[in-house]
Amino acid sequence: MGDWGPEINLEGLPFDGYPQSKPLHKVKLKGFSMSKYPVTYGEFDIFSAALKLPRANQHKLFLSTRTADHPALVSWYGAKEYCQWIGKQAGLAMDLPTEAQWEYAARSSGKRNLFPTDNGKEEKGRNFPSYDQKKEDGGRIRVGKFPPNPAGFHDFGVNGEWANDWYAVDYYANSPRENPKGPPSGKGRVARGNLGQLVMNMQRVGMDPADKVGSWPLLLAEPQGSEKEIPYTKFSGQGYIGFRCVVN
Repeated sequence: MGDWGPEINLEGLPFDGYPQSKPLHKVKLKGFSMSKYPVTYGEFDIFSAALKLPRANQHKLFLSTRTADHPALVSWYGAKEYCQWIGKQAGLAMDLPTEAQWEYAARSSGKRNLFPTDNGKEEKGRNFPSYDQKKEDGGRIRVGKFPPNPAGFHDFGVNGEWANDWYAVDYYANSPRENPKGPPSGKGRVARGNLGQLVMNMQRVGMDPADKVGSWPLLLAEPQGSEKEIPYTKFSGQGYIGFRCVVN
């Protein structure tokens, strides 16, 4: 796991300048299965209805990218509860992937592919969304529009995705070799994939899990007047982070 740039680049340069993707270290995982596609709003809305909850992300700012075929960009708590709930329906031990599982799948069984695409390269318009494609789709891309990576998974890197782990900048220096699950506690949860301009397989960041209650204004920490407040809907996301589930 991590940034292998120093092993192959001239003058030992890394692929990125971020400490959280280092050091490069070996990991051994037990077998697992993972969702071929990110979970969509169509699937997540069934879960919300089963729990008798209002649909997540109903604010008008989300509606152009909130079709049944768009990825469900929800809080970490919503993602985790969905995976565990769908596992109960299927009689399977399902959860969010660990960060190590996510990277192993994104890199097609741990291969040194820099981008999680069909050929390890980013070719906008063919295997990664272009600006025009995003605009045509409302700003976010519906799932399954591009070829899968060599392991058969679609859409890694199109959005960020939640991992099950707590986040720590220096975790890679302390990670166990077998089945790492992240630090025992933290302030944020690991998100992987396309995080702004961070698309490469090793990019990682800690994100607010966003388990708020009551009434809150979208994308603001404090109310700015009643006309700007919206009712908080459980599991609504504040970022652009999707997810997929694993069977352990």
